[in-house]
Amino acid sequence: MRRKLVQQGASTMMISLPAKWIQEHGLKKGFEISIEPVRAGLLISAGDRVEKRKTEITLTHLAESSIRTRITTTYRKGYDQIKVNFDNENQFKILDEVMGTRLIGFEIVEKKDKYCLVENITEPSEDQFDIILKKVFQNITSLFNATRERMGGSKHVSFSDVRDIERRVQRYDNFCRRVISKRKFKGKNTELFWAFLTLIVHAQREIYHMNKALGKKVSDKSLDYLGDVEKMYNLVVDTYENRRKEGIGEIHDLEKKIVYKKGHDLVKKMGSENVLIYHLMSSARQFYQANSPLFGLII
Repeated sequence: MRRKLVQQGASTMMISLPAKWIQEHGLKKGFEISIEPVRAGLLISAGDRVEKRKTEITLTHLAESSIRTRITTTYRKGYDQIKVNFDNENQFKILDEVMGTRLIGFEIVEKKDKYCLVENITEPSEDQFDIILKKVFQNITSLFNATRERMGGSKHVSFSDVRDIERRVQRYDNFCRRVISKRKFKGKNTELFWAFLTLIVHAQREIYHMNKALGKKVSDKSLDYLGDVEKMYNLVVDTYENRRKEGIGEIHDLEKKIVYKKGHDLVKKMGSENVLIYHLMSSARQFYQANSPLFGLII
């Protein structure tokens, strides 16, 4: 939305705030708000007010992915209390499972025949952001280790172990995004953190889905290629944690080597059209992943 500046006195300019936003945060005359410069913009927030942000969503499908997207996106947007309407007990059971595996600090505090109330019990804090982000990194490392075991034919690691790791990653990722949405992470690059998390987590999802399709022991070439992908991941994490600007160039060089050269060569050995199918599948996956921010934009 756009607002016109209104002259107030000799040197003061004023704008009106959206009525819907004011109502959502329970703001009244005399209340204080927070204004923070963000490069060419201004970040206006309601501050550390104790009023709970409330909203309502309705479950219309039985697909786990649909229910998961609705509740996790609402959680990420920073709402403190969510009324969830549902048609049947199967939808509620899926919701309950998603809550337990994907959300930190939220519980079902009331349940009726056709709705339940989901409420924030533990408020995300700025101090926890770096700790939880590190847990995202640690669990993705665990995913690589478990995947290597399974690709090598080990019977000690099952797909359920991989699924548990992936769920922890999703849980921590959702929490980080909630902290960002509630503006408690005070960095000036919160939108960049959001995009960074998106790409890291989507990349690990591809490894998770590969595990779903994994059967018997694979070739040494495939195991070696997993090592290349892990090398890329470790380089990204090292560049982030140590703020190594030279790491950006190293990432670009490694990507050209393991994706467009080695990766394409490996796929071509199993058929000339496999590279095309690979890119089409990746494209479809990314279009699907757009449904989560899309729901956040329309609720």
